[in-house]
Amino acid sequence: MVEIDITQWPTVYVEMNEIKTLPEMQEYVEKMNELLDYAEQQADKYGVIYLYQGAEQDPKSFKREKEAQKLNNQWLKENKARVGEHCVAIAMVTPFKGMMKLMRPIARMSMKRMMGAPGDMFFNKEEAEKWMAEKLNVL
Repeated sequence: MVEIDITQWPTVYVEMNEIKTLPEMQEYVEKMNELLDYAEQQADKYGVIYLYQGAEQDPKSFKREKEAQKLNNQWLKENKARVGEHCVAIAMVTPFKGMMKLMRPIARMSMKRMMGAPGDMFFNKEEAEKWMAEKLNVL
């Protein structure tokens, strides 16, 4: 499940469960392409807050199917410049300690290199919104 909410533009919310299978990744890619098309038509830049849903799991269980990961990597490579041109920052919100422990150091260091915009991870939506508001006000 992937839901993208642009009603609070320039803050965009992407609510999602884990994306492990190829059909789930195809849905994500389709919706992200729609977001990028929309963003390119707007005068102002935006920020994305990802809201992860689901049950706490062992961090090792977040592994995707090979074809799903391949599609994700391809999409990131093809769209990194599009994201970076209009997106100010990316925040990821997860209440899962395992995911936070595994992903936060990576997110801080490599989000811009991987996705085209700087990023960070947070335990709750309010922290992410505060951080995002600071990033959006910089413009």
